This record gives sequence, structure tokens and C-alpha cells, in this order.
Amino acid sequence: MEQFSALRLFISVVDTGSFSAAGERLGISTSVISRQIAALEAELGIRLLKRSTRRVELTDAGATYLKRVRGLLTELEETNRTLKNPNTAAMGRFRMAAPTALGLFLIGPAIADFMAVQPNVVIQLDLLDRNIDLQEEDYDLALRIDETAEPTAHLRSLGQIEMGLFCSPAYLALHGRPHGPSDLNKHRALYLASQPNWNLRGGFSERPKMQFCANRLEVLKTLCLAGQGIALLPLFLVRTEIERNELVQLLDGFEPKPSNLFIATSPLRTETSASRLFQAYLETRFKWLRL
Repeated sequence: MEQFSALRLFISVVDTGSFSAAGERLGISTSVISRQIAALEAELGIRLLKRSTRRVELTDAGATYLKRVRGLLTELEETNRTLKNPNTAAMGRFRMAAPTALGLFLIGPAIADFMAVQPNVVIQLDLLDRNIDLQEEDYDLALRIDETAEPTAHLRSLGQIEMGLFCSPAYLALHGRPHGPSDLNKHRALYLASQPNWNLRGGFSERPKMQFCANRLEVLKTLCLAGQGIALLPLFLVRTEIERNELVQLLDGFEPKPSNLFIATSPLRTETSASRLFQAYLETRFKWLRL
């Protein structure tokens, strides 16, 4: 187990920024830490840390190594703990990313309910409206919405998100109601920056003239409520406004195709038991919901 001891010391030095700070945290002399990490570097044949009189920094190789071994060490510790105490609550941590609207309206509430029954799991959620590289950006998992992707070993389906074309009653009173896909060309379109076309049931793909464009769904919803045009939005984002008659859904029978909700993981990253448990929880939670 000497190598695993060296890995723990390596991670502690990186987290604290120096050998002395790591020694104070762990109650180990600086010389012992330095000797074990030097032995680890010699065994690997690479330099992991750049040492200076004030602090240490990761080399490029050290940064890559850290991403791999942190998860491996966490998994080993969790496995040992589970074997010794099989009836204890789950522990561990993971880092995840999700699109902003999805995170606020679906994933945030799911995390709150999950943590209520798993209080020892530590989660970091980043809301990012862009595609991320899980390995390079050090994420354990990411939630993605995609119309066309198919499930794979590292892209697991959570279900489908219902989409719709929406506008305000005030907009309808001023501009009239479109009755078919071709009527959309006469209307003001509010687009998400990443939307190439509005793909509708029946094989229609429409691209009405753009009146407004933004990279956040919440902004499109605000413009929609203000009577500034028609937007393609996920149903979960506007349920309350529909119930209050503040927004109207358009084109019955030609609704936009649903989008697929996926959990993405990296094939190069070892999943922690906490991450796997949360993924299983999301699958169960969303299986019975109309998203």
C-alpha cells in the first residue's frame, strides 16, 4: 500500500500548495512527504511537481496524473469503507455540469432531494451553456440535451424533454395565430443561439426570420412573455406560465420533436460510487416524469 500512501500525499500537497502545509494537515514531517513523492516520481519516470522555496506547482504531466489518480484513490477508499461498513450511508464527491435552465429547474431540485437521503455525498454543480470536455475540464459527468444523439456506454439516456412553440396572448392578439408550419414565416422568431432550425413533427424544418437571439433559454422566455415573438422552449421551463395563461402553445399536431436528455461520462475517468449512485437516482426519478 506504499504507492497509495504516496498518492494521498501527492494529492494533499497539490490541494494545500506546499509540502509544509500538507505535513501540518496530515501530521507528517515534510521530509517524509518529500521522500515519498520523490520515490513516486522515480517509479513513474516523470516529474509531477515543480518545487520552489514558497510553494509547489503541477507540471503538465502532474496535472494529467492528478485527474486520473484522484478518482481512483477516492474509489478505493469508498470501496474499502463499504466493505468494512456495508450498512453506512454513501460518501464521496463528484463534479458535474448541466445547461443553466436544466440545472435550475430539474437538476437542482433533484440534487436537493438526493442529498436529503445521502447527506454525506459532496456535489459540485456548474451551470454551463456549452459543450464541455469531461476529461480535460475535470468533470465526472455532464447533463446534455440533444435531438439526434444515440445512447452509448458513456452516454446514458434519462428520457425525452417535451418541446413547444410558445408566445403570449398579447402577441397573438396583435399578429394572429399561425395554423401550420408555413405560417411561421410571417412571425417574429426568438432563437436560442445554438438552434439551427425548428424541427417539427410531420418532417417540417422551419427557419423563420430571426427577430432576437440569445444563448440562454430564460432570456427567450422573458421576451416571449413580453409579447416580442415566438420561441421554441422546453415544456418544463414554461409550465407555470401556461397554467396562468401567460403563454400559449402553438401548432397543435405540428409540435417540435422532443429532445433527448443524456448523462455523459468520460471513458478515461474512473467513476466514484457516489457518482454512480446519483446517476441511478436520476434514471429512476426522470423515468416516470414527463419532462
